[in-house]
Amino acid sequence: MSSLLNDNLERAGTWSRNTTMILPVSRSVMPLIDALPSMASWGSLHCDDYDVLQRSLADTTKVTLTVLLAFLGVEVVLQETVTKAFAFLAILYIVALRWSFTGLGRTEFEDKLDAQGRDIFPYAGDVGDYLHRYAERYVRKEDIRLQTKVETVQFEEDNWIVRTSTLTEVTPGSQDERFDYVIFASGFFSTPFTPSIPGMAESQIPQIHSANFPAAETYRGRKVAVIGGSLSAAEIAGALSPYASKVHHIHPQPFYPIPRYVPDSKAELQDKPFFLPSDVVFNRRSTRKSMEEQTQPTVEMNRKKHEYLATLCPPLSHPSNFDDPPRVGVSDMYVSGLRAGAIHRHLAKLESVQAETSTLHLSTGEEISSIDAIIFATGYTTKFPYLPPSALEALEYDPSNLSVPFLTHRLVLHADLLQAGFVGLYRGPYFAVIEMQARYVAALIAGEKEWPREAEMREGVEKERRVREFTRDGKRQFPHSDYGGLVEGYARLLGLSLFKEADPAVADQVLACNYPRERTGDVEAIEQDVLGTLRLSKEGAWVLGAVFRSWSGRWKVSRVIRHDMPGGMDGTFEGTATFHLRPPSALPGDSTKGRPADPAACQVPGNTIAIFSGPERGVLEYLYHESGTFTTATGISFQAHRKYVYRYHPSEDVISAWFVKGGAFGSAPNEGEIDYWFHDIAIGGSSESGLWFYEHKDKGGWTAKGNEHLCVRDVYSPVYRFCFEGNEVGQFGIGYDVRGPDKGYVSEAWYEREPC
Repeated sequence: MSSLLNDNLERAGTWSRNTTMILPVSRSVMPLIDALPSMASWGSLHCDDYDVLQRSLADTTKVTLTVLLAFLGVEVVLQETVTKAFAFLAILYIVALRWSFTGLGRTEFEDKLDAQGRDIFPYAGDVGDYLHRYAERYVRKEDIRLQTKVETVQFEEDNWIVRTSTLTEVTPGSQDERFDYVIFASGFFSTPFTPSIPGMAESQIPQIHSANFPAAETYRGRKVAVIGGSLSAAEIAGALSPYASKVHHIHPQPFYPIPRYVPDSKAELQDKPFFLPSDVVFNRRSTRKSMEEQTQPTVEMNRKKHEYLATLCPPLSHPSNFDDPPRVGVSDMYVSGLRAGAIHRHLAKLESVQAETSTLHLSTGEEISSIDAIIFATGYTTKFPYLPPSALEALEYDPSNLSVPFLTHRLVLHADLLQAGFVGLYRGPYFAVIEMQARYVAALIAGEKEWPREAEMREGVEKERRVREFTRDGKRQFPHSDYGGLVEGYARLLGLSLFKEADPAVADQVLACNYPRERTGDVEAIEQDVLGTLRLSKEGAWVLGAVFRSWSGRWKVSRVIRHDMPGGMDGTFEGTATFHLRPPSALPGDSTKGRPADPAACQVPGNTIAIFSGPERGVLEYLYHESGTFTTATGISFQAHRKYVYRYHPSEDVISAWFVKGGAFGSAPNEGEIDYWFHDIAIGGSSESGLWFYEHKDKGGWTAKGNEHLCVRDVYSPVYRFCFEGNEVGQFGIGYDVRGPDKGYVSEAWYEREPC
């Protein structure tokens, strides 16, 4: 923010052009504050959380508006029902889940949100901490009225009459105050919506809304139904897949389950893609013909989007009609859950529940019995309990419309609601849109910009009416899905152009930091974040994350073993390998068996190393099991089995391999307890792997190596190659060079995906 802000904060206390009321929705958050987890518990959950993001946007809007209006010298009063300053931000800490959007400016203002290692998608708790720091830095506590409920808002004689009541027992009662302006910032996603389903009220099945989704491990071993086609539904289903015995995802429209990191569309090598956060790839200016907002895409535009999104998902999850607008879900684990059989999709609606048998009846005639829990990810309603009927009628307010519940000009103004603005009341997740809306409304109130004419505002309402009609069939996921066009439209209203000194790669992104009031250290830090992300991509960052999510399911494996010392058993192995998705295991308590803090130190026999300890956020895990026939060079055949555990560590972007207790015997294929650490896998910069996998050299791909592992007197040197097909690994190889006093052989295995 501008360095002039502190001066203006002081000025706002003694001088102002106008007074402005920022209205939140009255909602009870205090009962939830007692259940807030500590910071140390944030790492216990491992999924993206669009619901927490949605609920935070109203709070984000209020903080942004207070800052901007104070900057412009306008006195601000922020009404809140909670009892503690900034406690309205505390809801972010209730669930420590992941956001589906990076901290690269889209979940930031002009200040910096710090990432955790290489995993640049922040946890909700991280964003909550960022907003707290932002508010404490810029918002004066005396501008916030706590334990105050807005009862009614009425426009009379060029002023807004705001009636409020106090929630304290000491001073009960209500009062009326006059304000020059009112800003409605109560949040689009203000009230969770649960549809009325026959039989649900009588059922004993535990049910919650996705807004209250707890830790995924809460549902370990349970049969869960996730209802709805929202982003939250895909994220929650994916998060449950390692834990629940079965996840039935019931959704009315098909969608593409895309991961958080996708191939850079500018990369030339298809078998060796560079990965970037999906919102970095999707929101480039250079891929657009125009920066005008597209609110009614054509069939041709829809087909092109389908064609691209289809390259990011395996065929098992493709929508069939390319003429309709495509829908997406964002989850690293959804496709893995499908392949593992943990997620079962139903393209249907939930019609009724049979209470006696806990059976769900779907619109397709399907029945799902013995459900243990239901999670409704069915959206939110937007409410204005303080507006009079005349204002609601002017807005053409329709609470049953979850997509476009009211009509305004450019989502911020209305000709019949004079001296008022709407900020953050749009169906979308991006901070940049909220900030640009706030800057526009603040500029109008402060007199920096002229209010649009009545005719212009009424034409804007008509445009929004057409958007509403376009979305009535429910096929459109977001009414204003063109994030870049929306932000650029507000920039034009404000007379802003791209910051000329910005690096071209940064300017290519649609970010709030591209339109700063002045170039500050925070703006430069965000620019460096973007450049750092692009640089990491070129170094192979997030490739192993794509490898790991690709592994889920069954593979055909062929292995050749060749000895170069007498007495060795040469031969071939043909069989099936399965990566079983499961919850992360408890690591060995014996420090000599754990993963070292510096795996490279293990390459030096006898070296003393520190063992990695402490919680790891977002770790994912597979139990690997292979079975098949080993045939020696002399023609003798016998059955062979093998087990390992593979874990992915997002903050380090590393896959670790572990031995399993008891080897492959004495337990079921999907059972096996971690014994001790084997090696870490680190990506290499070259596609060349020497003589390794020579028969597959034409397939290219990424190479990787593992740490040398000393087993008694023998040293194991692992090598890997990963060949991509679109967004996923289609084939890969694992090799070992084993050397010791009595051993000398090479093991080379090649894996190809078995048909689903």
